[in-house]
Amino acid sequence: MKFLNGLSRRLLPVPLILWPALAFPCDSLPSGQTLWVRLTSPVSTYTAKPGDPVVAVLTEAIECDNEVIFPIGTSVNGVVRSVRKVGWGIHHETAALDVAFERAMPAAGAAVPLQATVVEVENAREQVNTKGIIEGIRSSDTPQGRINSRLRHLPTWNPYSDVGLIVFKASFPIFPEPEIYLPAGTDIRLRLTQPVTSLTGTSSLTAVNNADDTAILEVEDEANTLPIWSTTPALSDADVINVAFLGSHEQVEAAFTNAGWVNSEVFTKHSFMRDFYAFLNNSGYPEAPMRPLLLDGKPADMNWEKSLNSYARRDHLRMWQWTSPSGGETLWLSSSTHDQGAALSVKRHEFLHHITPDIDDERSKVVRDLTAAGCVQSVHFVSRRDVPNLTQNATGDPVRTDGELAIIELKSCQPATPELASVPQAANFKAGNHAFRYFRRQILTFRSDIWRANIIYGVYDLGHMSVTALRHRHPAPLTYPEANEVRLQQARQQPPHHADMPVEMFD
Repeated sequence: MKFLNGLSRRLLPVPLILWPALAFPCDSLPSGQTLWVRLTSPVSTYTAKPGDPVVAVLTEAIECDNEVIFPIGTSVNGVVRSVRKVGWGIHHETAALDVAFERAMPAAGAAVPLQATVVEVENAREQVNTKGIIEGIRSSDTPQGRINSRLRHLPTWNPYSDVGLIVFKASFPIFPEPEIYLPAGTDIRLRLTQPVTSLTGTSSLTAVNNADDTAILEVEDEANTLPIWSTTPALSDADVINVAFLGSHEQVEAAFTNAGWVNSEVFTKHSFMRDFYAFLNNSGYPEAPMRPLLLDGKPADMNWEKSLNSYARRDHLRMWQWTSPSGGETLWLSSSTHDQGAALSVKRHEFLHHITPDIDDERSKVVRDLTAAGCVQSVHFVSRRDVPNLTQNATGDPVRTDGELAIIELKSCQPATPELASVPQAANFKAGNHAFRYFRRQILTFRSDIWRANIIYGVYDLGHMSVTALRHRHPAPLTYPEANEVRLQQARQQPPHHADMPVEMFD
């Protein structure tokens, strides 16, 4: 009895601590809040009409004050507002799709109205403009199309009078699909354009992180002794090690497979030709080979990547099995980066991808995908004192990071909803039969030649390329002490944030 009385006295403060959260739950989400969703059915400019419904599910839980307002798998419904179809290519060269998301559908409770616009279609060759409209590619805006227009050193009245250009066109009859097609499984980033204030009645769950404390503590103790960089075969620093996985080989394979990632192919003549075709066609190559990198002199044990319909943009990571000095659970070290552009490097004699500088975003992508697949037991972030905040990789691309290592503890996969297991298959989409696509190609090619094969457009194109090149010249990355000093000076110059002022983060 004395034990129970003492236990009750020790537990008495717990309800008092939890009472404010229960009495004053989070009741709004601010404008600018990011939502990551995954389409559960395809949408295309070839078939969509204004007013058609669009359904997606959350791949990342929405939290407020440490409460899960909308869990993973919550339906987010939208509508097609407008469609611009290429059709025969007579009126339009490019497609456009405007989709607005209007409400969330929690499993418990009434529908919650919201206003969200599209910010990004992940790993798509399509771009999203400032109004949230998805803009398709111009089918003649490909490497062979640009070479075709720039080979005209002396433009003529008849763009088809040059025999060499005719031969060039016949040699590369590659014509990317100009219509927009987003298959089921496409990941889209949304942004709230208005605050969501009608959260009363939605079920709120406390965010839980069920970590294996013993395994996490072992990795945390060893974090500052783990390698910081992977290296090239020439031993130049390459990618920062920013993720560690705790789990067996089978758990790692199951996690990435369920999340829609695939293994990269090895370098062969066949893979080179597929790579070359995807480069010319501005299309996706999900199993594209990855350059070999080393960790402690050892090549990667696994290579994983994920893409949609773009050769230039993809998520990818390399993984090395690491033997822990403590002999604990199997540890896999990884460097995860996101490719944002690709070019044929004459100097290196290969296709070279350029990465997005903020590698922390890609680290979040890995956590988000594996969590949505139901394969994550816990996630823990460990600071490392010797990781530079600003640096560069082996190809000279700038790299920014907070230096933390994400420790992801894996489990047997249990996806929240079947829709989250969808894998996009955009490469198989073809709008219309062969005859239709042939005549459309001729029309669009003729339009492009008339508008762009002249001296006026040539001067504009040269000026645009020059300005773009000057704007995108990256300064030399700062060293670690210099980076900290710059951040300190920036912080001193910024006004203090107030509690009622929204703070925008870099995307």
